[in-house]
Amino acid sequence: MTNSTLRPEEQSLPVQPVTELNAYGYYVLVDNLYYPVYPYDIQVEFGFNKLGKLRYVPADADLRVIVYMPEWMPDHTVFFAQDLDVVNHDFTKKLEPLAKPVTKDIFEITLPALHEGQLLIIRDYKGLYGVGVGSISDALVELFNTTDAPAAAVLSDINQALKSFPENLQLPASKSVWESKEVDDKSNKVWDDVLEKLEQYNSRDDRPGKLVFADDVEHEIGYYLSLGDNLPHKEEADKILAEIDAFKNKKEETAPAALPDKSLLGKNITVYESNSFTLCWVEIGDEYLLRFQGLSNEFDQKVLRHKKQIQNEATGAFILSTTEITANNWNTFTYENDGWGGLKTMVYPPLIQQQEYVYKFNDTYSDSPEDLYNDYCKQQEEK
Repeated sequence: MTNSTLRPEEQSLPVQPVTELNAYGYYVLVDNLYYPVYPYDIQVEFGFNKLGKLRYVPADADLRVIVYMPEWMPDHTVFFAQDLDVVNHDFTKKLEPLAKPVTKDIFEITLPALHEGQLLIIRDYKGLYGVGVGSISDALVELFNTTDAPAAAVLSDINQALKSFPENLQLPASKSVWESKEVDDKSNKVWDDVLEKLEQYNSRDDRPGKLVFADDVEHEIGYYLSLGDNLPHKEEADKILAEIDAFKNKKEETAPAALPDKSLLGKNITVYESNSFTLCWVEIGDEYLLRFQGLSNEFDQKVLRHKKQIQNEATGAFILSTTEITANNWNTFTYENDGWGGLKTMVYPPLIQQQEYVYKFNDTYSDSPEDLYNDYCKQQEEK
C-alpha cells in the first residue's frame, strides 16, 4: 500500500476513511478501512481541470468496493477504470465486477486489478461517482514526465491540470520542460519549411525566379528566428540570409543591348513640360529616346531608351516604359484618352516618387534627334 500522507505541495486530497459503514453509498475497502466514494460532477466531459475536488484512496492490489445501499440494483450500476492520458482523455474501460451479497443491504464488489494512477468511476441511475487510485497529482506529474505525446498537447494538459492543482510545485517544473520541447518541435518543423523553400530557391537558374523564392526563404527564416534565442540552426540561418542578401544586391550581369538603328531615327522632337521639368523624345523605329531636363537627381539630362505599349488602340492610350532605371520596367510616361475628348498625360520622372501632369510644348527646342541619339550612344560606351 502506498503512503497516503499529504505533502504540502501536493493538493490532491486523500479520502478520510471510516472504520464502519455509517451512511448509505459506495466505499473502497483497503486494510479494513472504508473510504467513501463521493459524487463526481464532471459536467459533460472529462478534463484535467476537473480533478481538484476528486479525492483519492491508497493504491492496493486487493482493492474492493463495498456497496451499502438498500434495494441496490447491480444491473443499473456500471464500473469504469479511467487512465489519466494526454491523448485519449475520455477513454474509459468498462469493468466486469463480481458482486457478492454480505447482508441484505451490503454487497462486496471484486474488480479486476486497478493500478495506481487510474480513476475508478461508478455510474448508477442516481448519478456519477469517482475516486482516484493513489495520489492524483502524483499521477499527473508522472504522466507529464514520461509521456511521448506532442509537446503542444502536453502543455495544454499541464495548463488544465494547474487549474485543478494551482499550488502544486512539480507541475510548473514540468511545464518549463515541455515549453522548451515545444520550441524544439516547432523550430524543427519550421526549419523543415526553410529547407523546402531553400531547395526551391537553389533549383532556379533565372534571377526573377530566384528572387521570388529568396523572399519565401527570408520569410520562413524570419519566423524561425522569432521562436527563440538558442535555436539549433541559428548560425546556418544567418549564413543563408547573408548569402541571399548578397545575391539580391549583386548587380545582374547582362549583355549590352545593341544600339538602335540610326537609320530609323525620326525627324521631329516631341516636347512636354511640367512646372518643374521638361522632357523630349524622338522616335527611332518602334522605340523612343527620351531625355529629362530639370530633375534634381542623376537622371537629369540622361537619355533613356523606352518601349511604347499600347493600352487601348481605339482611344490611342499608351505608356512609355524603360528597363534602364531599375531591374524592373518603369512606366515613365502615360497618355490616356477616354474617347470622349478627355485627355490625361502624366509623367513619373526617374527617382521622383510622384506623378505630375505635363503639357505638350510646341515651341522650338534646343535638342535635335541627332543630339538625343549621339548622347545615348555615348552613355552606352561609358558603361
